[in-house]
Amino acid sequence: MKEKRQIAYVRRWKEDLTGRRAATLFSGLVENGEVTKLTQGEFTGIHYWAGKWYLCNYDEAGKAIYADQDIICFAFALSDNEHNKSTSYPNVGIIIFDEFLTNSLYLNEEFVAFMNTVSTIVRRREDVKIYMLGNTVNKFCPYFKEMGLEHIQKMQQGTIDVYAYGNSALTVAVEYCKSNTDTKNKEANKYFAFNNPKLEMITGGAWELNMYPHLPHKYKPRDILLTYFIEFNDNIYQCEVISLGDVWFTYIHVKTTPIKGK
Repeated sequence: MKEKRQIAYVRRWKEDLTGRRAATLFSGLVENGEVTKLTQGEFTGIHYWAGKWYLCNYDEAGKAIYADQDIICFAFALSDNEHNKSTSYPNVGIIIFDEFLTNSLYLNEEFVAFMNTVSTIVRRREDVKIYMLGNTVNKFCPYFKEMGLEHIQKMQQGTIDVYAYGNSALTVAVEYCKSNTDTKNKEANKYFAFNNPKLEMITGGAWELNMYPHLPHKYKPRDILLTYFIEFNDNIYQCEVISLGDVWFTYIHVKTTPIKGK
């Protein structure tokens, strides 16, 4: 707070930065008194207006009182990236890209859009830190390949990997956060006690993996009518079209050896 550094808060969609979603972003810090503590009593709340969050106080009617010099955070949406390029943000010292992992759709050339946003904020400075936050909802993320994060799928909870990029001063630290004992055994976990492995992402931080049907029948090599392969995210999957009497299906499994006879 002493340095008057500001934050750039980045989300994928513009809809995530409007109305109630934006207004309640810092509500937890307000409710537990952290804003008052960090500002040494100068401010008691945080108010959102027109793409900016302001430190504020409240009058007797509950109306927020704030000024332009009280801005602590700016909102950026990758889907609305073109509208940010002509503005300068010299006091932003931290970029937070929230929910960068998704089990839905990524934007077209999203990594480039994010880098353009970073360029708009950083300009020629070298003192900006970037934090990318995401729940463990999908192991297949374009950012992993674009940033050369080759070992994420093999990481264990509670570990940190650090990546370097040749002679560049850039370093990227990747932490697969470990849920502490209190989180795993917290009383609220009773709401997620159903027999669905995907709920372990909520209670323990495990990757959320979709459930698929298992191999329905045993088969022999002569039952395979066709073999084909899928290359996806640097993984190879062997796929077999199988016929067992009146039953036809395709069986897809990870291939651990190179494809022969391309």
